[in-house]
Amino acid sequence: MVYRVTEIFKSIEGEGKRVGTPCTFIRLAGCNLRCRYCDTPYSQNDSDGMGMSIEEIRDAVKKNGLKAVTITGGEPMLQDAIGLARELDWCRCNIETNGSIPLPTKPQNVFYTMDWKCGYSGMTRAMCQDNIKWLEFDDVIKFVVANRSDLDEARDIIRNGVRATAYISPVFGMIEPSEIVSYILENDLDARVQVQLHKVIWDPDKRGV
Repeated sequence: MVYRVTEIFKSIEGEGKRVGTPCTFIRLAGCNLRCRYCDTPYSQNDSDGMGMSIEEIRDAVKKNGLKAVTITGGEPMLQDAIGLARELDWCRCNIETNGSIPLPTKPQNVFYTMDWKCGYSGMTRAMCQDNIKWLEFDDVIKFVVANRSDLDEARDIIRNGVRATAYISPVFGMIEPSEIVSYILENDLDARVQVQLHKVIWDPDKRGV
């Protein structure tokens, strides 16, 4: 099988439960959504990627020498992200998905980091609501918020019951992280605050980090 790959690089995990961990990123090309705050517009279309075989991807991951892998996009579930993770069976794979595609059963070496697109994104209507109940305790549900309305939406979903660990992070430059902290504390939410660490360490627009 040939995958459309925008880039493969080694960096640290910038978000989620492995934040700060050295990791190999496999960015697959193509996305079915167009969020207002997308920070990877260079990977939205199939044509943004180059064709790579399973063997080429495996070799690139082995060369980096890390057992933590994040398969991201674009939207990786538009390609066979689960099949790719199975081929990387010596790695622990984080599949980052936008939440619009039904999630298949995952192999033991995979956990999901799933976005819930709140109102400001413009893509809430595309969300697959059944995904929330299929997420497990080792998965992550992520809410990227721009304003109070987005925070309210995240609160209502979390209070309705999710097994995955909930993270809330700001749309870069749109809302102060301190406002998110205050909101979580005031509402006694079972959620964690996060910022995009790679945007703190490097230029926010820098690629390959």
